[in-house]
Amino acid sequence: MKEMNLKNTLNPSQYEAVTTIAGPLLVVAGAGTGKTRVIEYRVLNLILNGVKPSSILLLTFTRKAAKEMLDRASCHNKLCRQVEGGTFHSFAYRIIKKYRQHLGFKGNINFLDEADSADVLHLLAGKLGLLEHKVRFPKKDTLRNIISMSINRSQGVKEILDRDYPHFLDLSKDIERLHKAYIDYKLSHTVVDYDDMLLYSKFLLEKEEILKEVSSKFNYIMVDEFQDTNKLQAEIVYLLGRIHHNVMAVGDDTQSIYSFRGAYYKNMFDFPKVFAKCKIIKLEHNYRSSQQILDVANAVIEAGGQKYTKALFTMNKEGEMPQLNFFKDAYQEADFIADRIKRFYDDGSELSSIGVLYRSNHHSLPLQLALSKLGIPFMVYGGIRFIETAHVKDVLSFLKIFQNKRDELAWNRILMLFDGIGPRTAERIYRAIENSPSLELAFKEFLSDHKISQPLTRFLRLSRKISDKELSLSEKLSIIRDFYFPIMKNKFDDYHLRNDDLKALVQVSSEYRTTEEFLVDFVALEAPERSAVSISQKKIDEKPVVLSTIHSAKGLEWGSVFVISLMEGCLPVSYSMEDAESIEEERRLFYVAVTRAKSKLFLSMHNQGQNGGIFSFNRLSRFVNEKKVLDRLSVDYNRFEGVDSDENYSTLRNIDVNEDESMVLKRLYDHFDY
Repeated sequence: MKEMNLKNTLNPSQYEAVTTIAGPLLVVAGAGTGKTRVIEYRVLNLILNGVKPSSILLLTFTRKAAKEMLDRASCHNKLCRQVEGGTFHSFAYRIIKKYRQHLGFKGNINFLDEADSADVLHLLAGKLGLLEHKVRFPKKDTLRNIISMSINRSQGVKEILDRDYPHFLDLSKDIERLHKAYIDYKLSHTVVDYDDMLLYSKFLLEKEEILKEVSSKFNYIMVDEFQDTNKLQAEIVYLLGRIHHNVMAVGDDTQSIYSFRGAYYKNMFDFPKVFAKCKIIKLEHNYRSSQQILDVANAVIEAGGQKYTKALFTMNKEGEMPQLNFFKDAYQEADFIADRIKRFYDDGSELSSIGVLYRSNHHSLPLQLALSKLGIPFMVYGGIRFIETAHVKDVLSFLKIFQNKRDELAWNRILMLFDGIGPRTAERIYRAIENSPSLELAFKEFLSDHKISQPLTRFLRLSRKISDKELSLSEKLSIIRDFYFPIMKNKFDDYHLRNDDLKALVQVSSEYRTTEEFLVDFVALEAPERSAVSISQKKIDEKPVVLSTIHSAKGLEWGSVFVISLMEGCLPVSYSMEDAESIEEERRLFYVAVTRAKSKLFLSMHNQGQNGGIFSFNRLSRFVNEKKVLDRLSVDYNRFEGVDSDENYSTLRNIDVNEDESMVLKRLYDHFDY
């Protein structure tokens, strides 16, 4: 391929990035601006300029990404297949294997996968007597997560616990002791885990003779998604480029949203500091979204903190103005979206061209129910269907047996939650329940067993409370949730997160008059396969609507995107409120959500929330409630709160409005001519 062809194939910024061969290069690639294309053609251009394929190293976060880029490049020139491409960990493992004698490893090195690491930690915790604590010690998978996050975030165990597992903070010294024992174990048994790969490869590359040898082999380094690298990975990149400086990093600081995995967005700003003569090229020509959507995205990120200033633009000037809708509650919001999706489908849109995004999985429960009622098939990214989570199944099992005492599966699930009750005892108790007129009589013969008498007695008290006919369904579920909470706390290390799901379950139940109606809807929701024929006369065989957390949606795109639950406490999430950097990441998260849309974008919030019968009023997310963002949205103020105008005005008059912080309420005053 001649240079002139490259000019015709690429836009000016892409062309500059592709044809910059020598020296450090940082490509700041905005959403949808063709960064994969840049890597594809840069690999090709290097080879066309006489660079040996084996001297090019492409580092990515997945093997699939590396393979896709090199496959595309090899369509132009088969030599591109010889380029070394893979993940940071696979590259690190090759370095460790080759230079293992420098680490003191004499024989072959065995690899510990995540399950192996968790098993070793559990074994060592037992040997150290940590499992004999009066306070429950974290489960093995949680221990592995804590120690791994400590390494990847370059933070101490105590810092990790403080942010992610505050209920285990008092055990920080014991977990630190376990971490040291784990390191000693790995060294003595000649084994490495995922995190060791990065640590040891960095240690090896810091040795001058090894660095020279590796640098002589790999003269050109290319790194994808640099904003998602952690500090260790960035230090490895800096070492690889220290001698020849031929390093290209591609990333977008405004799409750095994985700090919980250890990603350090400041690597994007440190790169030019490490490589003093670094050239910075910005990719701003977007090939995905309409200009109206890009205008919103640009306005959202403009108010952010540290960033590379860029303005996304497109030649696609056609499109609809993104909408902001207000709803009375989550059910009205869900019904609106489900109905709009049905209309899109009836008008010829494919279901798979529609995505619904949210900050946390429990925000999607009302929508899952609304879609099910209309027979619209959907799939969930970033988690499993709400109804399929263990803690939700547990709580619903309580409701089921109070509705139908002969539900054997539900009884078995509940009884197995209690300490001292195994499968055989559970079966005996169920047979007694089946053949007795009351629970008191059924449990009578088992109450003499001190191992199980306490949980059964507690359950009888629960049963008496639930039998009160004056209780609403949501009140019953609140009582069940309170009963289940200590069980959940003992069963799951992340119980504090799962509790949000149960709050959502209680809130949804307030919309139902009877337990039967509620359970019928949830049975429909649980069905693994549903036909979409009911939403149209057309017979279809296509991918369903996607419901996704924003984190899981990065890298994906849809023609129409709905971003829901845009309230303070939801996005930004409540636990980020006290930390400026966390708030900035929440802003970037919203930016990622907006830039997933190609032609249609719908933003929405609901005003009323409910927890255990107590109503609360939500505030619009600060990221939407900014003048420059609102100016670029079609806002339906008449839909505010989803109530009639008299109640609407009354509500507004009773809100203490700070005009500096509440743009929407200020505009509502203007709109309603106060």
